[in-house]
Amino acid sequence: MISKAWIDAHHPMVNHRLWGLTLLERNIRELHKLQVNEIVICTNHDLDPVKHFCHAPPKSLTLRVVRTDTSQRWGCLSTELENSPDPVLVLEGHAFNDRRVLKELLACRKAFGVVSPNGSTAASAAIVTAEVAPIFSHGDRSLTETIAAALSEEKLAKLDLSEFDPYIENLRRRIPPFLLLVEGEKQVREMDRLLRQQVHKGVLEFVAKYIHPPLEFGAVKLIAHTPISPNLITIIWLILAAIAVPLFATGHLLAGIILAVISGVLDGVDGKLARLTLRFSKTGDMLDHIGGTVYDAVWYLALGWYFSGGDPNSTGATFTFILFISYLVERVVPGIFRKMHKAEIHDYAAVDIFVRFVGSRMNNNIWLLLVGIVFGLARQTFYFISVWMLATATWHTLRLVYVTWRKRTGKPALIHSESR
Repeated sequence: MISKAWIDAHHPMVNHRLWGLTLLERNIRELHKLQVNEIVICTNHDLDPVKHFCHAPPKSLTLRVVRTDTSQRWGCLSTELENSPDPVLVLEGHAFNDRRVLKELLACRKAFGVVSPNGSTAASAAIVTAEVAPIFSHGDRSLTETIAAALSEEKLAKLDLSEFDPYIENLRRRIPPFLLLVEGEKQVREMDRLLRQQVHKGVLEFVAKYIHPPLEFGAVKLIAHTPISPNLITIIWLILAAIAVPLFATGHLLAGIILAVISGVLDGVDGKLARLTLRFSKTGDMLDHIGGTVYDAVWYLALGWYFSGGDPNSTGATFTFILFISYLVERVVPGIFRKMHKAEIHDYAAVDIFVRFVGSRMNNNIWLLLVGIVFGLARQTFYFISVWMLATATWHTLRLVYVTWRKRTGKPALIHSESR
């Protein structure tokens, strides 16, 4: 795997900050995530881009800054290529570079170049060796112009992205590959739109699609440039979620539901903060997923305890049993579907997208229960949520059976082409 990169950081936009990272800082963190552990920054004497970083670079990263005039940058690159036994990745420091494209490029292991097929201002990147160093001889050309010219003159092999699959499974959305030069406000807005798409799933329930995003993105914007870490946010919402349990069980429903709503929002904030600032943690991710699963179930049980009065023969206990079993089915069936069909049940077809939008999910349930509590209909709302969860779990179970049957009988079920 190629482990060294050279970044042209002569453009002043390398210091432009968006969502807690400068453009150059974002590129460095993306490269580090792709196992590139040695990076040379070629910049001029005035920009001092490292000084503008919002967060300290990863400790395992070797970062070296070389200061030259713009006209002398190719000499800097040639020196690096001569001293490097392996190919080097070169890219623009003021570009917003798609991690997926860089990953494809790094997999080439020999001299290859690529020009962005999308975006208002296309950037270029390349894997280069000392043998192709002569293409970097025009001092008046930018890195993007130099790579594009070498590709058109067939002096550099071209990375073919014609069959690139833009569908991102964990986001349940399509994002075409891009390398975007950010040279002004128009590109900053375009970058902001792409970043939001990269951290927010495309197929979601009503609350997560329309109510949570402005709250989550607003919170992240306030803290992205600060030392506040995603893990700290995770710990805070886990504590709030824990406090909500005894409040629900003892009938302090309004206080409990307010904490549950805040916890739900913060559960989205920690993930967005991690992805937007590229500060990931396996521990934080584990806590987030386990905490979400456990507290969802415990909240339902705590509410059931209150509405049943602890009587297992009561109507409240019956609805709690329905809700809890249905919730467990909802946790299990999508995983089985994913394993069997290598696809998400929530966006397999248009009807599944609709069911995800209106189905019984914790985010939808909590906000609905909030409305019910405010209007004095807490018990009725809880019973409704139980039946709603049963209907959702039944639908997904039937979908699993149906799609599996169709495939085994040689009759593939319809796939929603727009989402795939």
